[in-house]
Amino acid sequence: MWLEVVLFVVLVVLLRYWFLRPKGMPPGPMVFPYLGSEPAFDHDKLRAYRKKYGDIFKTEIGPNRMIFLCNYELIKETFSKPELSDRPYMSFPNRISDGEVAGVIMTNGERWQNARRFLLRNLRDLGMGKTYLEDAIIHEANMVVENMKTLTGAPTPFPKCISIAGLNVVWQMIASKRYELGDEEIARFIDLIKATNFSNILMLLVEFIPWVKMLVPTFVLRKFCQEDIFEKTKSESKRIMREVVTEHRAKLDPDNPRDVVDQYLVAMDSKADIAEFFSETDLMRIIFDLFGAGFDTTSSMLRWTILYMIKYPDVQRRVQQQIDDVVPRDTLPSYQHKSRLSLVEATIHEVLRVSSLVAMGVQHANQTDMYLKGYFIPKGSWVFGLTLSCHEDPKYWEKPEQFNIDRFLDAEGNFAPQKEGFLPFGVGRRSCLGEALARMELYIFTAAILQNFSFSAPEGCEVDLEHDNKIPPIRQAKEQNIVITLRK
Repeated sequence: MWLEVVLFVVLVVLLRYWFLRPKGMPPGPMVFPYLGSEPAFDHDKLRAYRKKYGDIFKTEIGPNRMIFLCNYELIKETFSKPELSDRPYMSFPNRISDGEVAGVIMTNGERWQNARRFLLRNLRDLGMGKTYLEDAIIHEANMVVENMKTLTGAPTPFPKCISIAGLNVVWQMIASKRYELGDEEIARFIDLIKATNFSNILMLLVEFIPWVKMLVPTFVLRKFCQEDIFEKTKSESKRIMREVVTEHRAKLDPDNPRDVVDQYLVAMDSKADIAEFFSETDLMRIIFDLFGAGFDTTSSMLRWTILYMIKYPDVQRRVQQQIDDVVPRDTLPSYQHKSRLSLVEATIHEVLRVSSLVAMGVQHANQTDMYLKGYFIPKGSWVFGLTLSCHEDPKYWEKPEQFNIDRFLDAEGNFAPQKEGFLPFGVGRRSCLGEALARMELYIFTAAILQNFSFSAPEGCEVDLEHDNKIPPIRQAKEQNIVITLRK
């Protein structure tokens, strides 16, 4: 009797699940009711799914539908649509701002539009993408060079000064603040943020399958999600951001704002139209958003560049020779040399392509039900534009599996940026807010370190170009020792 009742209930639940499922969605792997399909955060699996299902496919986790776009034209067309400009809602990121929706990275609607417009305007006014910002970047590059001189000769991990220097450039624009490259406190905080990445993935998986919270004890979930690390990062982040806001509030001169924080406080106090959603909580979250993005992406790309120079020493020597021909040895490369350092630019772009740092792109969400290429995409789906697929597409790249900086040079050896099939900074209304600044940093830092140092693997070792699978979906370089040699 009881067995029949249980079987009947299970059958009803399953029929209800399948009956309510939207029809006409993209193909994808088998879905298990209320669980979903096999997660597709592994890049080899994403490649396999594209090969099997085509340029648009679907996976599911709990009630959440993940739509993957693998074709450059499709990604560009899709993300130009206003209805695809949202981010999916997640509750755990808002714990940084005590449950309030805030900031610029994960907000939507007018709140996001106002924050992005404000930041673009003020970052541009403060020098983002303009040559007069290069003095600050060159100063940090010089500090990196001096710091790396102390690490030459013996095998060493990637220098932490790279992360701090990248952070300093952004930090000065935001808060007129910089850290010494040997600052142990900020280095520990950076390590803490990196450790939190994995905790975030685990917390996201639990959020994806909400019924798990009803079945698993809270203390078990907290242990599984490593929430102690998250809470420590949250506490330290709030302390740093609160100190910044308090210091700026005490010294604020509305007639002479110094940086983004001052500009924000002035707009908030004057109740400007753009400041409809502004608050000190929102400001602290914006600082955290820019803080996290500011150090991680540029420093990660510099690590990849060093590893590829070790793997391809002929390319390293070729780039260094051009730098020596153009830039005096007692002068750091600057923007005035950029047009004659085509190999530096070509190397940066090829490393951006092969590393595909944000391989899955940053998730979007559709505001309404919609159709893409004849497939039904239910409202609130997570939509990813796979940067990795674009950067490996033979339609745009001859022998894409090969590292070849010449693909970014014309017949005369001049830098020739290829835009089709190239998506390192995203596309559409949600494209990278700091692209212009990131490009300036990558150029000056790359040229400076290759002018002054050669890089190699420790004797008897091979450089490892596999990404660190512990922190998907970001393709971070694996931690490994390198040898830094001062060039004479």
